[in-house]
Amino acid sequence: MADIELVIKIDNQTYNNFVNNEYSRNDVIAMHTALVNGTPLPKGHGRIGDLDALREEVSYWGMNDYEPSDFIDAIDQADTIIESDKGENK
Repeated sequence: MADIELVIKIDNQTYNNFVNNEYSRNDVIAMHTALVNGTPLPKGHGRIGDLDALREEVSYWGMNDYEPSDFIDAIDQADTIIESDKGENK
């Protein structure tokens, strides 16, 4: 069976209840809803980061002359939130 990477949004209390194995029926319903409404990441996606933070970093540089390699370096050094998926594109 193939794996799926899924982005979900749940409240802190529900998360903590599951982590501590102290979840209620309402927590299960909230988790089910989050899973059903989650966003699947496509197979083979690249690394995922905070594009707003990257934009802010690049904007801070100003309007000086920069080489394309400067932007590539900024992207390479940006924080990664989710690592890339090495799986096949489907």
